[in-house]
Amino acid sequence: MLRTITSLLAAMLLALPVVAQDSQYLPDVLELDGQTTLNFPADESLDLSGGATIEFWVQPDWTDAPQFDPVILSYAGTEGASYLVAMLRDRDGIGIMTGETFEVAPFDFSDSKMHHVVLIDYGNQIEVLVDNALVAILPVTIQSLSADGLFIGSSDGENDPFLGALAGVRLWGLPVAQDVVANWRMRDVLSNEEQEHPDLRFLVGHSAFQSEDFLLANAEPNTENEGN
Repeated sequence: MLRTITSLLAAMLLALPVVAQDSQYLPDVLELDGQTTLNFPADESLDLSGGATIEFWVQPDWTDAPQFDPVILSYAGTEGASYLVAMLRDRDGIGIMTGETFEVAPFDFSDSKMHHVVLIDYGNQIEVLVDNALVAILPVTIQSLSADGLFIGSSDGENDPFLGALAGVRLWGLPVAQDVVANWRMRDVLSNEEQEHPDLRFLVGHSAFQSEDFLLANAEPNTENEGN
């Protein structure tokens, strides 16, 4: 059985010894039963090629390994996945697929805790961080492929379903600095009255799981590296 949302929020707070947090911020938590998936239309802003950041909280909720790697999120179509992030079936790492390339970042997720995962794509490699610790540098970058939609909790709206909890999914159109990600992982990036997120204009979209939704932002394209 999945734990209650209250328990999941408590687990998120206990996952890290020190977390910068807004006093009124409550992360959105989505509990997936291995059958439900959230599907959203494709949008050109969801093309994260050329440098991007994907971040989310995750807690798998299975003990017997399935016959597939459950998918956390995917932006994919008939050409394949522009980006697909999966939990390995043995809960011992994160798998990242783009096009025909599949790479693995090892980490033990079997402790029944929520963990914060960040994929920072620099355009020539992807750094994978779990709970603000670097666990892998992968020789891959997100490819620009046509997509049918953004799928949360499955690979295509039906297959490879995820069983467990997800929270705080954020997509950024540039490689966000590690210290910035760490400082804002438990803070509201949209309604913070004390301080504005330094890369807010590059926010592509974020989850709103209280209403089982994913909201797109009016992100500006990343042109900082053009001509370099």
